[in-house]
Amino acid sequence: MKCLFLFESIHQVMRAEKLLKEKGMEVDLLPVPREISSDCGVAIEMVLGLKEEAMRLFEENKISIVECYTRDQKGRLGRGVW
Repeated sequence: MKCLFLFESIHQVMRAEKLLKEKGMEVDLLPVPREISSDCGVAIEMVLGLKEEAMRLFEENKISIVECYTRDQKGRLGRGVW
């Protein structure tokens, strides 16, 4: 399973990506899926097992998360894993 983080702006996405990579976490940037939003945007996807650590880092570094979703092995999205 994976988790998908949405942020307020591309600036926040880039800050979050840099922070996570500096901590050795593997992340992927991808377009926000259409089933979540029709707006253009970029999200961060990572292994669900690292969600808690990532959220702690975001809080410590004042990076605001708009929403967090899960994605199963078939690519289906689940809502709100806070």
